[in-house]
Amino acid sequence: MMAKRWIGMGALLMLLMPALASAQEAPGVEAEVEVEAEAEAEVASEEGNEANATGRAFVGDTALLSEVGRWEVGLFGPLRYGLSEKMELAVHPLLFFVAPNAQLKVSHGTRGGWHLASKHQLTYPTLLFRLMAREGIGGILPADRAVPHILSLQSELLVTREVGAHKVSLGLGVQVAPRVGESQLVSIDLPFVYPRTAAMFGWATGIMSVHMQGPIAGKLGYEADVRAFTYPGVDGAFAVEQGAALRLTTSPGFMAQLGYRLSYAGYPFGTMFNIAPTLELAWGF
Repeated sequence: MMAKRWIGMGALLMLLMPALASAQEAPGVEAEVEVEAEAEAEVASEEGNEANATGRAFVGDTALLSEVGRWEVGLFGPLRYGLSEKMELAVHPLLFFVAPNAQLKVSHGTRGGWHLASKHQLTYPTLLFRLMAREGIGGILPADRAVPHILSLQSELLVTREVGAHKVSLGLGVQVAPRVGESQLVSIDLPFVYPRTAAMFGWATGIMSVHMQGPIAGKLGYEADVRAFTYPGVDGAFAVEQGAALRLTTSPGFMAQLGYRLSYAGYPFGTMFNIAPTLELAWGF
């Protein structure tokens, strides 16, 4: 029995001799295969890292936060900074010197596949209102009206779910604007402005939103949202806005976006429908 086993092993060795000889003549084949495999794994890792970086870039109105240490600034949008894994700071630089403002987004972790965060914004618009209370160019409010000190406080709860490369977000918030001093303000009956200032004439504004963003093909993607406002006790009492845009993200460092925004809202004089084009350029570093 042992003899047969040794004979079988000898025959197997004879059959393997040509292959062993070939391997000895080309000792680098296996090494080349290993190097190629490592190179492919490295490329895949780099692509994955780039995809992750792009996925955390320009997340906007979602429950996701910018990467720690990352800055983002938009042509019309806010300046954002990833302060930590749990907090993101933002200000609107174009408005800051006439309407000082600050925003803090706080991450509350993940629950059932949903990212949770809260967003808190503080704005002091009194200086801007006083600049607009004038005659002539730039005069939106009557020049003889007293403008009180106003502090706008807005808080919103955000939840986001990632479906593949797409992000679906829901938001629910409230805005209040306590006032100090004599107030003779009149409403600013302008599309997109009236719903955001209604709390300054009433007692509170409720805000609800649905937001989506994701890729279409290559570097081309989309962003769309619906936002509803309700402000009991103020003339008009409601507004619904819908927007959509195509966005081109050439890298985690640059994004261009072109789209539109619709508004159907109630005003002191009745309801009105409006549409406006939107443009945004944003940089990240």
